[in-house]
Order: sequence, then C-alpha cells, then structure tokens
Amino acid sequence: MKLNNKNKLFLAGFLLICYLCYSFAISNTINYYKEYKNKQEEITADSNMPKLVGQLIQKEKQLDQVLSYYDINVSESFQNDLLKQLTTYSDSYHLKIVDFQEPHAISQKGFTTTSYIFSLEGSFNGCLALLNKIENNPALGTVRHLNFIKKKNYKTNTDQLFVDVIMQKNKGI
Repeated sequence: MKLNNKNKLFLAGFLLICYLCYSFAISNTINYYKEYKNKQEEITADSNMPKLVGQLIQKEKQLDQVLSYYDINVSESFQNDLLKQLTTYSDSYHLKIVDFQEPHAISQKGFTTTSYIFSLEGSFNGCLALLNKIENNPALGTVRHLNFIKKKNYKTNTDQLFVDVIMQKNKGI
C-alpha cells in the first residue's frame, strides 16, 4: 500500500512540475517564436519596398499623362477658384456666403496645408447639397470641419441656419 501511495504522489508531483514548466517556460517560448515569425514577415515585406517605389513612380507618370490629356490645369489662385465655385453653387442652392476668411497655411514635413474657412447661410438641404458638391470635387480639397449653428432672428421671428466650413488643400513643397 505504501508503494502505491508513493507512486500516486510521484505522478501528481510530476504532472505539477510539467504544468509549471509549460506555464513559465514553454508557453513564453512559443509566444516569442510567433513574434519572431511576425517580425521576419515584416522584414521580408520591407525588402519589397524598392519594387513598390518603382511601381508608384510609374503610376504617377501614368496619372500625369491622364491629367495632361484632360487638360486639368492647376491655377495659381486657388482661393479665387474656390470662391468662384462657392458662388455658383450657392446661387443654385439659394444660399448666402456670409464670411470668407483669409487662408491659413502650415508647412510641415515637406507639405504645405492651406486651410480655407468660410460661412454659409441658408436651408439645411441647400447647405448639405453644396457640401456634397464640394466633397465630390477633389480639385477643391477636403472638408475637414463643419459647424452648424441655428440662430433666432428676433426681428423677423424666424430661425436662420449658419454653417462654418473648414476646407484643407495639401500641396507638396
């Protein structure tokens, strides 16, 4: 009977030691091996970067050819072009341009980001339609911020809707 109890204790101790070894050493080794494999895949992906750069340069040349074919010219006065587009869109949607501030330019990491801030007054649907036209025209830039403000005009006892828009145009130096 003593031999049997010793074997049971030995077996239980052996299983306990196996579990502790796995939880402290083997599982960490497996995790580090998986991390090593992931890093190896990233390194091999980075070695394909020169090929990717070559493909991007070739794509840029193709896009330049397409732009020259469609005769898309970049105007020196983007602010005038934006104001002209806003005026035509606001006339068609019965909106009023309340404010058009001076552009704000920031140079950072080889790029110049110019922000154009303007305010519109009119109906909600008209404002949304104008903003949709602006967003769908990539030559005008991207809309970065909108702020709708509803104000009460106590003289006429009507509500007026104003929208402040911040548009950004990026340009490489």
